[in-house]
Amino acid sequence: MPVSFLGIKNIGLEPESVQLYTPPIVWKGDSVGHVGYFDVFFLVTQGECFLNVAGQSYVVKSGQLAFLPKGKLRQYTQISKSFSMYELRFNALADGESLMQTLGLADGNFVVDLHSDEALRLFESSCHQEFTQSPLHRVAMCSSLISIIKIYAEERQRQGGSDTGFFKPVLEYMSENMSSAVTLSHLSALVYMHPTYFVKRFGECFGMPPLAYLNRMRIYQAMGLLSGTEMSVEEIARSVGFSDSSYFARAFKKQTGATPTEYRNAFKRP
Repeated sequence: MPVSFLGIKNIGLEPESVQLYTPPIVWKGDSVGHVGYFDVFFLVTQGECFLNVAGQSYVVKSGQLAFLPKGKLRQYTQISKSFSMYELRFNALADGESLMQTLGLADGNFVVDLHSDEALRLFESSCHQEFTQSPLHRVAMCSSLISIIKIYAEERQRQGGSDTGFFKPVLEYMSENMSSAVTLSHLSALVYMHPTYFVKRFGECFGMPPLAYLNRMRIYQAMGLLSGTEMSVEEIARSVGFSDSSYFARAFKKQTGATPTEYRNAFKRP
């Protein structure tokens, strides 16, 4: 595909697979984490999941599109009782190098809000094409993939100045300080807001108060430690910012429906 944009001469698209996870198909994710071999798009259609890419943590909700660059550590899982999402794995090259990297999409904010059903229709179409394996399904999937990349790029650019982008310093601070005591006054100071107004604006943007968002990130982080380490529950509680292990156990069960020990027994890797 010859193009002149950014001096690129050739673009190579290789859709690997597209999968719809919806009950009774269960998506458990990877709470331990791994370095991805493929680029991946997640489109959450119901519920929410936790995503950590290269040290940046997000709670991805319904109607949001997330990108996971290949070659970077990724960790993700979901705890919603009802959860559905599309997963599209692919390789995209520009003159032999990563197209997403060339376009500046492999760093920074990895989650965008969607304001139309266009991306959903493209995922649905790609899933149908892969299932039917029609003679032109690869061509159609490539067409859908480039459109999804375009939507993601446009939303990233548009939302760079939105509330989501505005709160980036807050999310980064939360990710880097899960084990520390975090106060509203400090979080609000990061974006030069009065704490009361900060709570209001953050809640409008993310659907929950900032400290509730932080605690949800802590619980997700604990899920990875429970399934991927030999740390005791007490050690894990302290490492994610809970000084009281009993309170941690209650908060964990409220979020996941299981105690920390029950979760570890169900999901621990050999």
